[in-house]
Amino acid sequence: MTKPLIPKNRAKVLGTALFLVGLALLFFIDAWWPGIMLVIGIPLALKQFLNGRYYDATISLFVFVGFFIVANFNISWKILIPILFIMTAIYIVCKEWVTTSTGEEEDEPTIEIPEEKPKKK
Repeated sequence: MTKPLIPKNRAKVLGTALFLVGLALLFFIDAWWPGIMLVIGIPLALKQFLNGRYYDATISLFVFVGFFIVANFNISWKILIPILFIMTAIYIVCKEWVTTSTGEEEDEPTIEIPEEKPKKK
């Protein structure tokens, strides 16, 4: 995880404020579905981004905006399911190849050496 852009409590406040503004807009335009997907996803991604969790923010935006697009444009499940499987496969392969570790991380067992007690005379 990288260094947060702002303190966590401020990121939470900004995310909550954006969520409330989004709810107000939904009440005003009366477009609950699929608008609620954006109202939930964008503040969540903003909070993650400000906390330095860029990868999580990208995934959150992808999921929530993706659901919004699917619901808003009535995309057929016959088209959507194969696309989701292919994208998931690409994600798994990329995640495995684009890691920061140089190899498999295995925890080495730690051996505790007991301290010798001083001998009493």
